[in-house]
Amino acid sequence: MKRAFALGLTGFSLIAVTYGMARFSWGLMMPAIIRDIPFSPRVAGMIAACSYVAYCLAMAAASFCVRRFGPRLPAMISALSAAAGLFLLASASSSQMLAFGLFIGGLSSGLASPVLAEAVTRSIPIEQQTVANTVINAGTSAGIIASVIVLFLVPGGWRIACIIFGVMALLCLPPIMRFIPGETGHSSVETAGWHQIISEGSMRRLILISFVSGTASAAWWSFGPDIMHHQFALKEATTNLLWLIGGGAGILAVLTGPAINAIGMKHVYRLSQLFMAAPLLLFALLHGFSWWLFPAVALVGAGYVILSGVLLVCATSTAKISSASGVAAAFFALAAGQIAGSVIFGQLYARIDAPMALSAFAALSMMMLFLVPRQNVATEGGQ
Repeated sequence: MKRAFALGLTGFSLIAVTYGMARFSWGLMMPAIIRDIPFSPRVAGMIAACSYVAYCLAMAAASFCVRRFGPRLPAMISALSAAAGLFLLASASSSQMLAFGLFIGGLSSGLASPVLAEAVTRSIPIEQQTVANTVINAGTSAGIIASVIVLFLVPGGWRIACIIFGVMALLCLPPIMRFIPGETGHSSVETAGWHQIISEGSMRRLILISFVSGTASAAWWSFGPDIMHHQFALKEATTNLLWLIGGGAGILAVLTGPAINAIGMKHVYRLSQLFMAAPLLLFALLHGFSWWLFPAVALVGAGYVILSGVLLVCATSTAKISSASGVAAAFFALAAGQIAGSVIFGQLYARIDAPMALSAFAALSMMMLFLVPRQNVATEGGQ
């Protein structure tokens, strides 16, 4: 039990630095970065897409890395790439350097999720795996909260913040070396490949859901703070507070596993999509500060992390022959959608206006209410 808790805490911390800091902190820092290194919204979308491209590449390689080296070494590489990407961001002097830093940092999150899913499969009893996976996945929100706190309280601006985040990533290495299994011999990983995983109809359906959901999520995660600043004319302190609320609400995702067991995966899934769609519609309708922004950002933050937890659980359940490959396939599609979403939203934002772009992306999440993953994990012992 103690080792399972240690593995969960290690995974939670790695997700916090790779997703919350090395990846999603970009949206929070972007307004300040633009003041120091000016670039257009169109360029901002292309820069953000670099993180997602790296994420996809790492996802594609994750199952091979686990098969060849075991979970421990890829987890260590994940922490190191997060640190390297953040240190590159801290020293950036051009949009090209920012893109390169985001690319290196994006590799970290692409490795982390499949590797940790496989570590959980190997080390934790099956009846506890749903809860373990969703708790680890909620580390994203902890990383976002930490990002806001550092940016609020530590002098030196976004560059010093990136250095601090990079050091935090390096601090994940000792527990990874101790608690993440390093064995390479595991039959499920040795016999399963992506072609076997995606040959199943339920997995192809999950991949489509992941792609469209990822596209919709890019509106908030890539452009949220910039929209708060320009669409609603909010001060930076208020924008940071809203980002903190969104990240803090995502901590509710630790309850995703118990909620799936209690009310069923389909209901949790539909709630997560609704949580993502409704705030975007509200943002499209508002034209200045409103107290409705606070519950709205809480919903969108919680909705995304809960949704990613549902996708994680469905992937590990559907692709029983290889947890790493299943999670990699679903999260690859999620990130591919975020690449498309970042580019498309950036174009719409620049050429039309924010309300139209937000409405279009909200419609994507609303459409997903009618396309539900087929695997009902709630009836299978939490898996």
